[in-house]
Amino acid sequence: MAAFGILSYEHRPLKRPRLGPPDVYPQDPKQKEDELTALNVKQGFNNQPAVSGDEHGSAKNVNFNPAKISSNFSSIIAEKLRCNTLPDTGRRKPQVNQKDNFWLVTARSQSAINTWFTDLAGTKPLTQLAKKVPIFSKKEEVFGYLAKYTVPVMRAAWLIKMTCAYYAAITETKVKKRHVIDPFMEWTQIITKYLWEQLQKMAEYYRPGPAGSGGSGSTIGPLPHDVEVAIRQWDYNEKLAMFMFQDGMLDRHEFLTWVLECFEKIRPGEDELLKLLLPLLLRVRAKLREIEQQIKERGQAVEVRWSFDKCQEATAGFTIGRVLHTLEVLDSHSFERSDFSNSLDSLCNRIFGLGPSKDGHEVNDDAVVSLLCEWAVSCKRSGRHRAMVVAKLLEKRQAEIEAERCGESEAADEKGSIASGSLSAPSAPIFQDVLLQFLDTQAPMLTDPRSESERVEFFNLVLLFCELIRHDVFSHNMYTCTLISRGDLAFGAPGPRPPSPFDDPADDPERKEAEGSSSSKLEVSGLSLVKPPPKEKIEGTLGVLYDQPRHVQYATHFPIPQEESCSHECNQRLVVLFGVGKQRDDARHAIKKITKDILKVLNRKGTAETGGEDGQKRRRNRPEAFPTAEDIFAKFQHLSHYDQHQVTAQVSRNVLEQITSFALGMSYHLPLVQHVQFIFDLMEYSLSISGLIDFAIQLLNELSVVEAELLLKSSDLVGSYTTSLCLCIVAVLRHYHACLILNQDQMAQVFEGLCGVVKHGMNRSDGSSAERCILAYLYDLYTSCSHLKSKFGELFSDFCSKVKNTIYCNVEPSESNMRWAPEFMIDTLENPAAHTFTYTGLGKSLSENPANRYSFVCNALMHVCVGHHDPDRVNDIAILCAELTGYCKSLSAEWLGVLKALCCSSNNGTCGFNDLLCNVDVSDLSFHDSLATFVAILIARQCLLLEDLIRCAAIPSLLNAACSEQDSEPGARLTCRILLHLFKTPQLNPCQSDGNKPTVGIRSSCDRHLLAASQNRIVDGAVFAVLKAVFVLGMGVGREWCQKCGGRNISVETASLDVYAKYVLRSICQQEWVGERCLKSLCEDSNDLQDPVLSSAQAQRLMQLICYPHRLLDNEDGENPQRQRIKRILQNLDQWTMRQSSLELQLMIKQTPNNVSGEMNSLLENIAKATIEVFQQSAETGSSSGNTASNMPSSSKTKPVLSSLERSGVWLVAPLIAKLPTSVQGHVLKAAGEELEKGQHLGSSSRKERDRQKQKSMSLLSQQPFLSLVLTCLKGQDEQREGLLTSLYSQVHQIVNNWRDDQYLDDCKPKQLMHEALKLRLNLVGGMFDTVQRSTQQTTEWAVLLLEIIISGTVDMQSNNELFTTVLDMLSVLINGTLAADMSSISQGSMEENKRAYMNLVKKLRKELGERQSDSLEKVRQLLPLPKQTRDVITCEPQGSLIDTKGNKIAGFDSIFKKEQGLQVSTKQKISPWDLFEGLKPSAPLSWGWFGTVRVDRRVARGEEQQRLLLYHTHLRPRPRAYYLEPLPLPPEDEEPPAPTPLEPEKKAPEPPKTDKPGVGGKAWHSKKGLGDEDGEGSGRFEVEGSSSVFHFLFPPQFQRQGLQQTQQQQQTAALVRQLQQQLSSKPAFLPKKNPMD
Repeated sequence: MAAFGILSYEHRPLKRPRLGPPDVYPQDPKQKEDELTALNVKQGFNNQPAVSGDEHGSAKNVNFNPAKISSNFSSIIAEKLRCNTLPDTGRRKPQVNQKDNFWLVTARSQSAINTWFTDLAGTKPLTQLAKKVPIFSKKEEVFGYLAKYTVPVMRAAWLIKMTCAYYAAITETKVKKRHVIDPFMEWTQIITKYLWEQLQKMAEYYRPGPAGSGGSGSTIGPLPHDVEVAIRQWDYNEKLAMFMFQDGMLDRHEFLTWVLECFEKIRPGEDELLKLLLPLLLRVRAKLREIEQQIKERGQAVEVRWSFDKCQEATAGFTIGRVLHTLEVLDSHSFERSDFSNSLDSLCNRIFGLGPSKDGHEVNDDAVVSLLCEWAVSCKRSGRHRAMVVAKLLEKRQAEIEAERCGESEAADEKGSIASGSLSAPSAPIFQDVLLQFLDTQAPMLTDPRSESERVEFFNLVLLFCELIRHDVFSHNMYTCTLISRGDLAFGAPGPRPPSPFDDPADDPERKEAEGSSSSKLEVSGLSLVKPPPKEKIEGTLGVLYDQPRHVQYATHFPIPQEESCSHECNQRLVVLFGVGKQRDDARHAIKKITKDILKVLNRKGTAETGGEDGQKRRRNRPEAFPTAEDIFAKFQHLSHYDQHQVTAQVSRNVLEQITSFALGMSYHLPLVQHVQFIFDLMEYSLSISGLIDFAIQLLNELSVVEAELLLKSSDLVGSYTTSLCLCIVAVLRHYHACLILNQDQMAQVFEGLCGVVKHGMNRSDGSSAERCILAYLYDLYTSCSHLKSKFGELFSDFCSKVKNTIYCNVEPSESNMRWAPEFMIDTLENPAAHTFTYTGLGKSLSENPANRYSFVCNALMHVCVGHHDPDRVNDIAILCAELTGYCKSLSAEWLGVLKALCCSSNNGTCGFNDLLCNVDVSDLSFHDSLATFVAILIARQCLLLEDLIRCAAIPSLLNAACSEQDSEPGARLTCRILLHLFKTPQLNPCQSDGNKPTVGIRSSCDRHLLAASQNRIVDGAVFAVLKAVFVLGMGVGREWCQKCGGRNISVETASLDVYAKYVLRSICQQEWVGERCLKSLCEDSNDLQDPVLSSAQAQRLMQLICYPHRLLDNEDGENPQRQRIKRILQNLDQWTMRQSSLELQLMIKQTPNNVSGEMNSLLENIAKATIEVFQQSAETGSSSGNTASNMPSSSKTKPVLSSLERSGVWLVAPLIAKLPTSVQGHVLKAAGEELEKGQHLGSSSRKERDRQKQKSMSLLSQQPFLSLVLTCLKGQDEQREGLLTSLYSQVHQIVNNWRDDQYLDDCKPKQLMHEALKLRLNLVGGMFDTVQRSTQQTTEWAVLLLEIIISGTVDMQSNNELFTTVLDMLSVLINGTLAADMSSISQGSMEENKRAYMNLVKKLRKELGERQSDSLEKVRQLLPLPKQTRDVITCEPQGSLIDTKGNKIAGFDSIFKKEQGLQVSTKQKISPWDLFEGLKPSAPLSWGWFGTVRVDRRVARGEEQQRLLLYHTHLRPRPRAYYLEPLPLPPEDEEPPAPTPLEPEKKAPEPPKTDKPGVGGKAWHSKKGLGDEDGEGSGRFEVEGSSSVFHFLFPPQFQRQGLQQTQQQQQTAALVRQLQQQLSSKPAFLPKKNPMD
């Protein structure tokens, strides 16, 4: 009690126990006595008792209100219910006593540790183990003990939880400011670190190393102890980690990341470690195989910006882009030269990339391979070199892919096992299927005998596959086997078998030559071989094949190399086409017969080291029974290309054998140069280009030996035979220079061979025309090929400048007027072929005497221009003049001067050569062709440069006529005629209508090839100068001339000069080489047409002539002709005219002045509006074309890589606009945005109006090309991007709102339109994802909007899975892209910022998701980081409870008025698995309040109460007063019963009854029998009399039978009852809360 005196009672705190210390007035925290009101301050506290009157008196006479008593009682019951309601402790952490329930492990407590862990591994309850839990100094030590004692993983996880709870409690007591430690991350790092340490211990043992340090070889034998321990630790803790992972105790994202990192860190050879990791890894990657294909498809969709094209391999837009890029690369490449930046390797890299891609290279290359084949055969491009270029490119690409597939090691193994490899079946070439698909779908075939372009394309196809077969890119054997298996070569219903050659020898076929002539003409010994047949008759093999299927045509014509290795293919072809009967024998016999006839001509003994010319004269004078060249060529034309190759191969071998035999001195016979030229022409006609080049090179290699042999035999042919033959070889090689330059080895052989032929004349300034041509070609070879410069630089570098100064120097025209000698060399000029003389002497006399030169030039031109214009005589005179010019360089200026005098005859004799002008009437049209042929041969033989002729003669003459000078028209007309011949290289007079009249043209194909080479050497400026001059000359008539010239009117030559000039201009522009040169030059520099002489309209019309020479010019009539012209350009787009369309638009933009803003804006608006109109027209006609396309077979075998619609039209608009300036793209984007806005108002009140708006919008937006156009224009248009993104955001948001308003649920059609509109807008958004991802705000907004699309049900997995995956992938890119950083400017700060933005975005998305559940939303949740796994508990609340505006729960009206009882589901609580402890009773997170638990007074059942009382009851009797004075007897401990409930508190418990002495103790028992008998069958009732009451108890029957004599049994029962009471009193009853009013 002394303690109470320390502090007075008045000063004790009031917030201690509710009742103060004993015998002290009780104090409450908020009692009325403490209230300082005004009344209390003045009067003091006035206690007003509840009962008026004397509070110590009786309240017997007080009247109480029953309603008030009932209300007070109800409030007492409600307060009791409130106090008994268990509080919500869910937010509390589990409380552990770190002092009492834990003990730190030390070295001295090892035995106790062993005992405790043994119990943990056993079955001892966790409630007992939780009383003392060991704690280690290092947290990871617990894993070692758990593995050592092999504790079950569930009990081990409990120990880890207890350890975590201990450290959490310690942390809270030490740190004032609570620092929350995440147990998920903490223990994930601890266990993964521990597992990694065990893995490293095992890795050190299994890792290969030096001897004695373990290694892979040391696994044999017992393992070291530490390795065994590490293995056991790994096995146990790996299972423990997986249990904790599945139980949600680990950070799942962190743990899975660690598993993958471990797998990546395994080195080669550590297979044992791989076995340990595979169980973990297989669990992680269990479902990857199931969705592998889906991952590929969706990944490809992301790469192509979610393009919704239906192409299987790749989108049409991407494929078209690559195709156009390939075509642009081919068009820009110069095939006439080869250096580091312009070679076949660089071309291959630009087309196919730097190497083969590892995945899907066949798919990616299909479109490119198909385009290459189209490029090689199309008439829209020119050149025989295309076939060989394509074959070389595909050969290189095939080698790259095979090297990628096989690898270097496998290639080495194949070399070591050749025998085994040779037994295996050969594999198909990589591009075999693509090429076969091209033949099935896109390759040209013969269908219309009147189509010239069709025949040319078919011949190009034959040449292409000839080269593909030669380069092993296409297997003819597999091709034939495929045709047989498919039945494509069945000669049943389609038509008869192809005929064997010469079935109808009376017919003469027609063959178009490479230069575009209307007939073919070959020269052997001065005889014309072929007469032009009528065009409407197509006979021979081609004529019959028009009715055959495509593959029959191909199998008939495709050549096969004439080698022993290809004998099987040759025999197979014969059997398939002609069977095994008479037809096959006839075919073989025909080939042998024509070969024999040609060999007869070649083997005629007419040429030896002596007497060659005599033999030739005898053949001319005396006919012999030998086949003529005309008959041979007629039969040769009937053959298929395969047979032609076979014949030319045999004949060329025979010629080589003759020359080789002569070179070895074994023969005196050499083939005539004309015969060799004849073989060249046959090989060229048969399209055996590679064979022709090989044959020419083989001949060239033998020429130096032949020349030496001729010198040895002192032949008259020394210096002339080899030079003439070499000239023919040079002509062939020049013509096919683009093919030759593809092979560096052949280039080197040609260069060495040519140097050997002219090595004696390299230092001379004069020589024959053949030597000049050879030297010129050597110069061109050396300057065009960097390989030759590096190999022959020391030999030819000094001589190169000499050749340039001698042959390629510019010459000024001579203006000499000397005395004319009409008889000078008159006999030679009249019949050049009949005279033999040495050119050296004549050349010397001409060089030394200018008068002789003047007379010779005048006489030569007189014979060409006056008199009978015999074509052969004109050719002979031209060749004679060329030879003399070679020995007299001064003649070049004379020829140029006399041509200038003729062309500029209106200059009144200021140009010289007055004698010639006085005798030649320039206005006479009869000699124009002869003079043009003469000039063409001089230019071909390097006597004149074409550029000098244009500069000095042609341009002045045309300008004089354009300026309307007097008498300038005849010279201008002659100039036009000469230019037409020089640029067109005509074989026949195009204006000659009578076939019986002699025609003038270049006789020898050698000179034609040399002239073509001169055309290739001309600079681009000279070509444009000619075109401009002729255009200015003929621009007076306007549009009328198009109709006259387009019909090739026969009176065009006699028409006016301007009409004739327009005809000449169109004819020149129609030449393939002219158009190609101009377009390539304009693509590099479009300023070539910008000339002060031409106005803007004239420049545009000239551009149209260059781009479309075979088409009439545009009509300028109508409203807004500029827009109509732009619209025409866009409508006529295809892949071959992309260059032309781009050049036209660029020229229009450049010619529009920038200073006048109105004109430029008008042009840009016209381009934009015309673009939209083209798309609208395409959308209107799209349904019909779509229906047509749908009827096409869908088999891949009959479907091309790109359809014809995709290779032309609107698909090409976007690439075309991309080539234009950004200002054009901005206007186009603006117009396209306006069209997009028209489709935004999808929520119209009227369904009819809404559907009309949707249809109008979708007609344009349903086109993928339009979307490609918008995305193309967006590049570089940042301002436009922002505006378009904002518009698209509002449109998509409007679609979602309309869906939520149920505007699409009434009909399927609006729903489908909505999905289409949403899909196309998302496609546009995908194209601008880089802009979205640059802004954190836009990323968040779009991510939330995409999530709303899925949450609202606008798109789900069931209705539109394709669109759903697109939305899902877009959301995934936005989420994961937030973490990505720019590697160039990465820093710690940026990484932290990105991570913070990522977490904010994830938080917002999770908030939007909430607790919604669906299959679609589960896919979305997979995009978010793996959440911490929690335990979900469903909570309850009283029935009818509501939540008020403040968030508090209140009783609802139903629960008040309807008196509803029971509970209702309230919420779902999430509990961390770390907060659940199995061994602790008060688990804080599990709150009793969640289940509506209320404390109630325990009600003892009546039977239990009576049984308890019966065990210890006694009969109380009145005792005497002396009894109470005696000391109390002490009862036994175990038998003392608890105080009975109904007894008064002041009464003591009675003593236990003594059965042997009844009546002792003053108690009496009164027994009253019941209904039973005395044997105790019935039940009994006993009355216990007390001082004031009697208690009645009912005995069970067994107690009635046995009486009160069984004391031992009573004691046992009493013990059981006490135990039961303790258990019942320690647990609250789970009863629902009741209404206090009840």
